[in-house]
Amino acid sequence: MATAGELLSGYYTEEEVRTFYPLDVSDQTIIRKSWYAGDRMLKDEQWQGKTIARFDKGMIYQLDQSSNSYVEISTQFLRNNASSGLSGFGVTDAKGRISFPEDLFIRTESTKQIAKWNCYQVMTNPKYRTPEGPYVVFWYSEEVDFPVEVYGDQLKQMFGNSAEVEQFFDRIKKFEGYPVRTEAHDIINTYTTLMKIERREDIDPALFEIPDGYLGVPLPEDFPAEAGQP
Repeated sequence: MATAGELLSGYYTEEEVRTFYPLDVSDQTIIRKSWYAGDRMLKDEQWQGKTIARFDKGMIYQLDQSSNSYVEISTQFLRNNASSGLSGFGVTDAKGRISFPEDLFIRTESTKQIAKWNCYQVMTNPKYRTPEGPYVVFWYSEEVDFPVEVYGDQLKQMFGNSAEVEQFFDRIKKFEGYPVRTEAHDIINTYTTLMKIERREDIDPALFEIPDGYLGVPLPEDFPAEAGQP
């Protein structure tokens, strides 16, 4: 462990990530643990692996714990593919161009309690939806002590302040509070629900380093651009 003088401050969160097909009763649920500390981030998704983001180095590392290996993904790669990573959140035209209109998301009258927080619903404006197309539902709460700017800053660093990210973040920060749950509806549905949030002053910098014994391997040619999706 690092000494007290080297410890970092930031946030720790736990999220339940549920992935399922709309017409299939089976699903997959994992607990994602995340640490945010300025220009560094770690996401631990159980058996699916860990992702270390070192924005100070312009690099993302995806760790495969089953083989003790990792791949390096440059933030430039993610910037170049920002449109693919955010395609499920915006509006895509016939030429494949993505945009985020001012009224892309609207607040509804629906409310519910999620975990310990009272939430209100925000969703993709029906005017931008098609029966087969993707859409998003957010459940915002004003009771969460987690600045939405932290989420936005990570997005911007991940995608290099691309125009798409700027537009997307501008749309979601119009609403008060933090999105406790995000429901991405597409061919595969993904529900990401915040379960725990803590402000921490004792984050070990070693969390954001590649563990000893891990071997770097080349990035596969068919590596999905959506790997950087929020």
